[in-house]
Amino acid sequence: MYPRLIYALAAALLLTAVHARAQQAAQPSQPVKRADEVYKNLKVLQATPADSLNQGMHLISGELGVDCEYCHAEKMDWVADEKKTKDTARDMMTMMMELNRRFFKGEQVITCYTCHKGQPIPVSTVVLPVGDYLTEKEPGPALPPAGQIISKYIAALGGEQNLKKVTSRIITAQQDIPTGPGGTIPTPAQIEIYQKAPNLMLRIAKTKEVTLQNGYDGKGAWTQDVRGRVNSPIELEQIRERRANDFYEPLNIAKEYPKLKVEGIEKIGANEVYVVLGEPAEGLPMRMYFDTKSGLLLRKYAGVPTHSGPSPYQIDYSDYRDAGHGVKVPYRIHMEPAGPRTELPTHSTIRITRIQENVAIEDAKFVRPVSKERPTKQ
Repeated sequence: MYPRLIYALAAALLLTAVHARAQQAAQPSQPVKRADEVYKNLKVLQATPADSLNQGMHLISGELGVDCEYCHAEKMDWVADEKKTKDTARDMMTMMMELNRRFFKGEQVITCYTCHKGQPIPVSTVVLPVGDYLTEKEPGPALPPAGQIISKYIAALGGEQNLKKVTSRIITAQQDIPTGPGGTIPTPAQIEIYQKAPNLMLRIAKTKEVTLQNGYDGKGAWTQDVRGRVNSPIELEQIRERRANDFYEPLNIAKEYPKLKVEGIEKIGANEVYVVLGEPAEGLPMRMYFDTKSGLLLRKYAGVPTHSGPSPYQIDYSDYRDAGHGVKVPYRIHMEPAGPRTELPTHSTIRITRIQENVAIEDAKFVRPVSKERPTKQ
């Protein structure tokens, strides 16, 4: 169902977009390189996994509300030590890491955002007026169990019977995919998604200049970049893709997240939502936000681990419609930031224009392609 659709649509942002050169993700069978094996002049983050260094840099940029050139030399000269702010950043990261090591057993409790909160210079004095903390708060309504919320969600989508009647989909959509450094350049693209139960997917994104592909062949995820090179995402992303490419993912939430906890009630716009934390047997925890009235899932939120703390990634779902066989699908999906590995201020919206269900699709369409180097336009 649609969480599977979202990751299918977003997966190419990880490795196959124009900025994929920064990923250099290792094959699952290969050891992940240290950052100092790939990048020069590292003085603090030498032991950081190379495939997550850039994502951590994007996170720092958002936590301080600055761009890359706040610390780095102009014209993207990453190695140069021209600016004092770069040395200050090194000192701050060393302090943060030491505090976490000494007082929190190495867990990333303290991050750049703990003090900065989107400002390059942290605020050291309380901002007035302070909230009315003396006012007594009335106790909120009793929270339903997680299983009841999930059951209502499945019913809101159309029910288990209708969900299982659909075995394939072809989806046509439009998306401003993130390209350029840090995914900061939105590029219009036409998207085609082919899905087939139990866990097959092919996504094709076409811009005026390039064609990008990614898929899941039933065993693992792959991406093909603009040069025709085929790569596999890192292990953490493979776990996420395996879960996301379950065609009947809504029916298997309890199976995929053995620990489900209802944390409370919040608001998304004018809608009240139940916040459910799902902890999987492997991979990252996921917060899911279900509308208290309709039962539909309105948001997913996860933090992707980096050397500077968890990098937030949020997906909002809206414009639910019956796609033709009694199953509702969100025709508008908004992502903040634009992808799990893009700069925090970026965003991207997927607008579905057509869904065809129960269409015959040959299994051969989902076979992982052979990696071929092909020239690109200069």
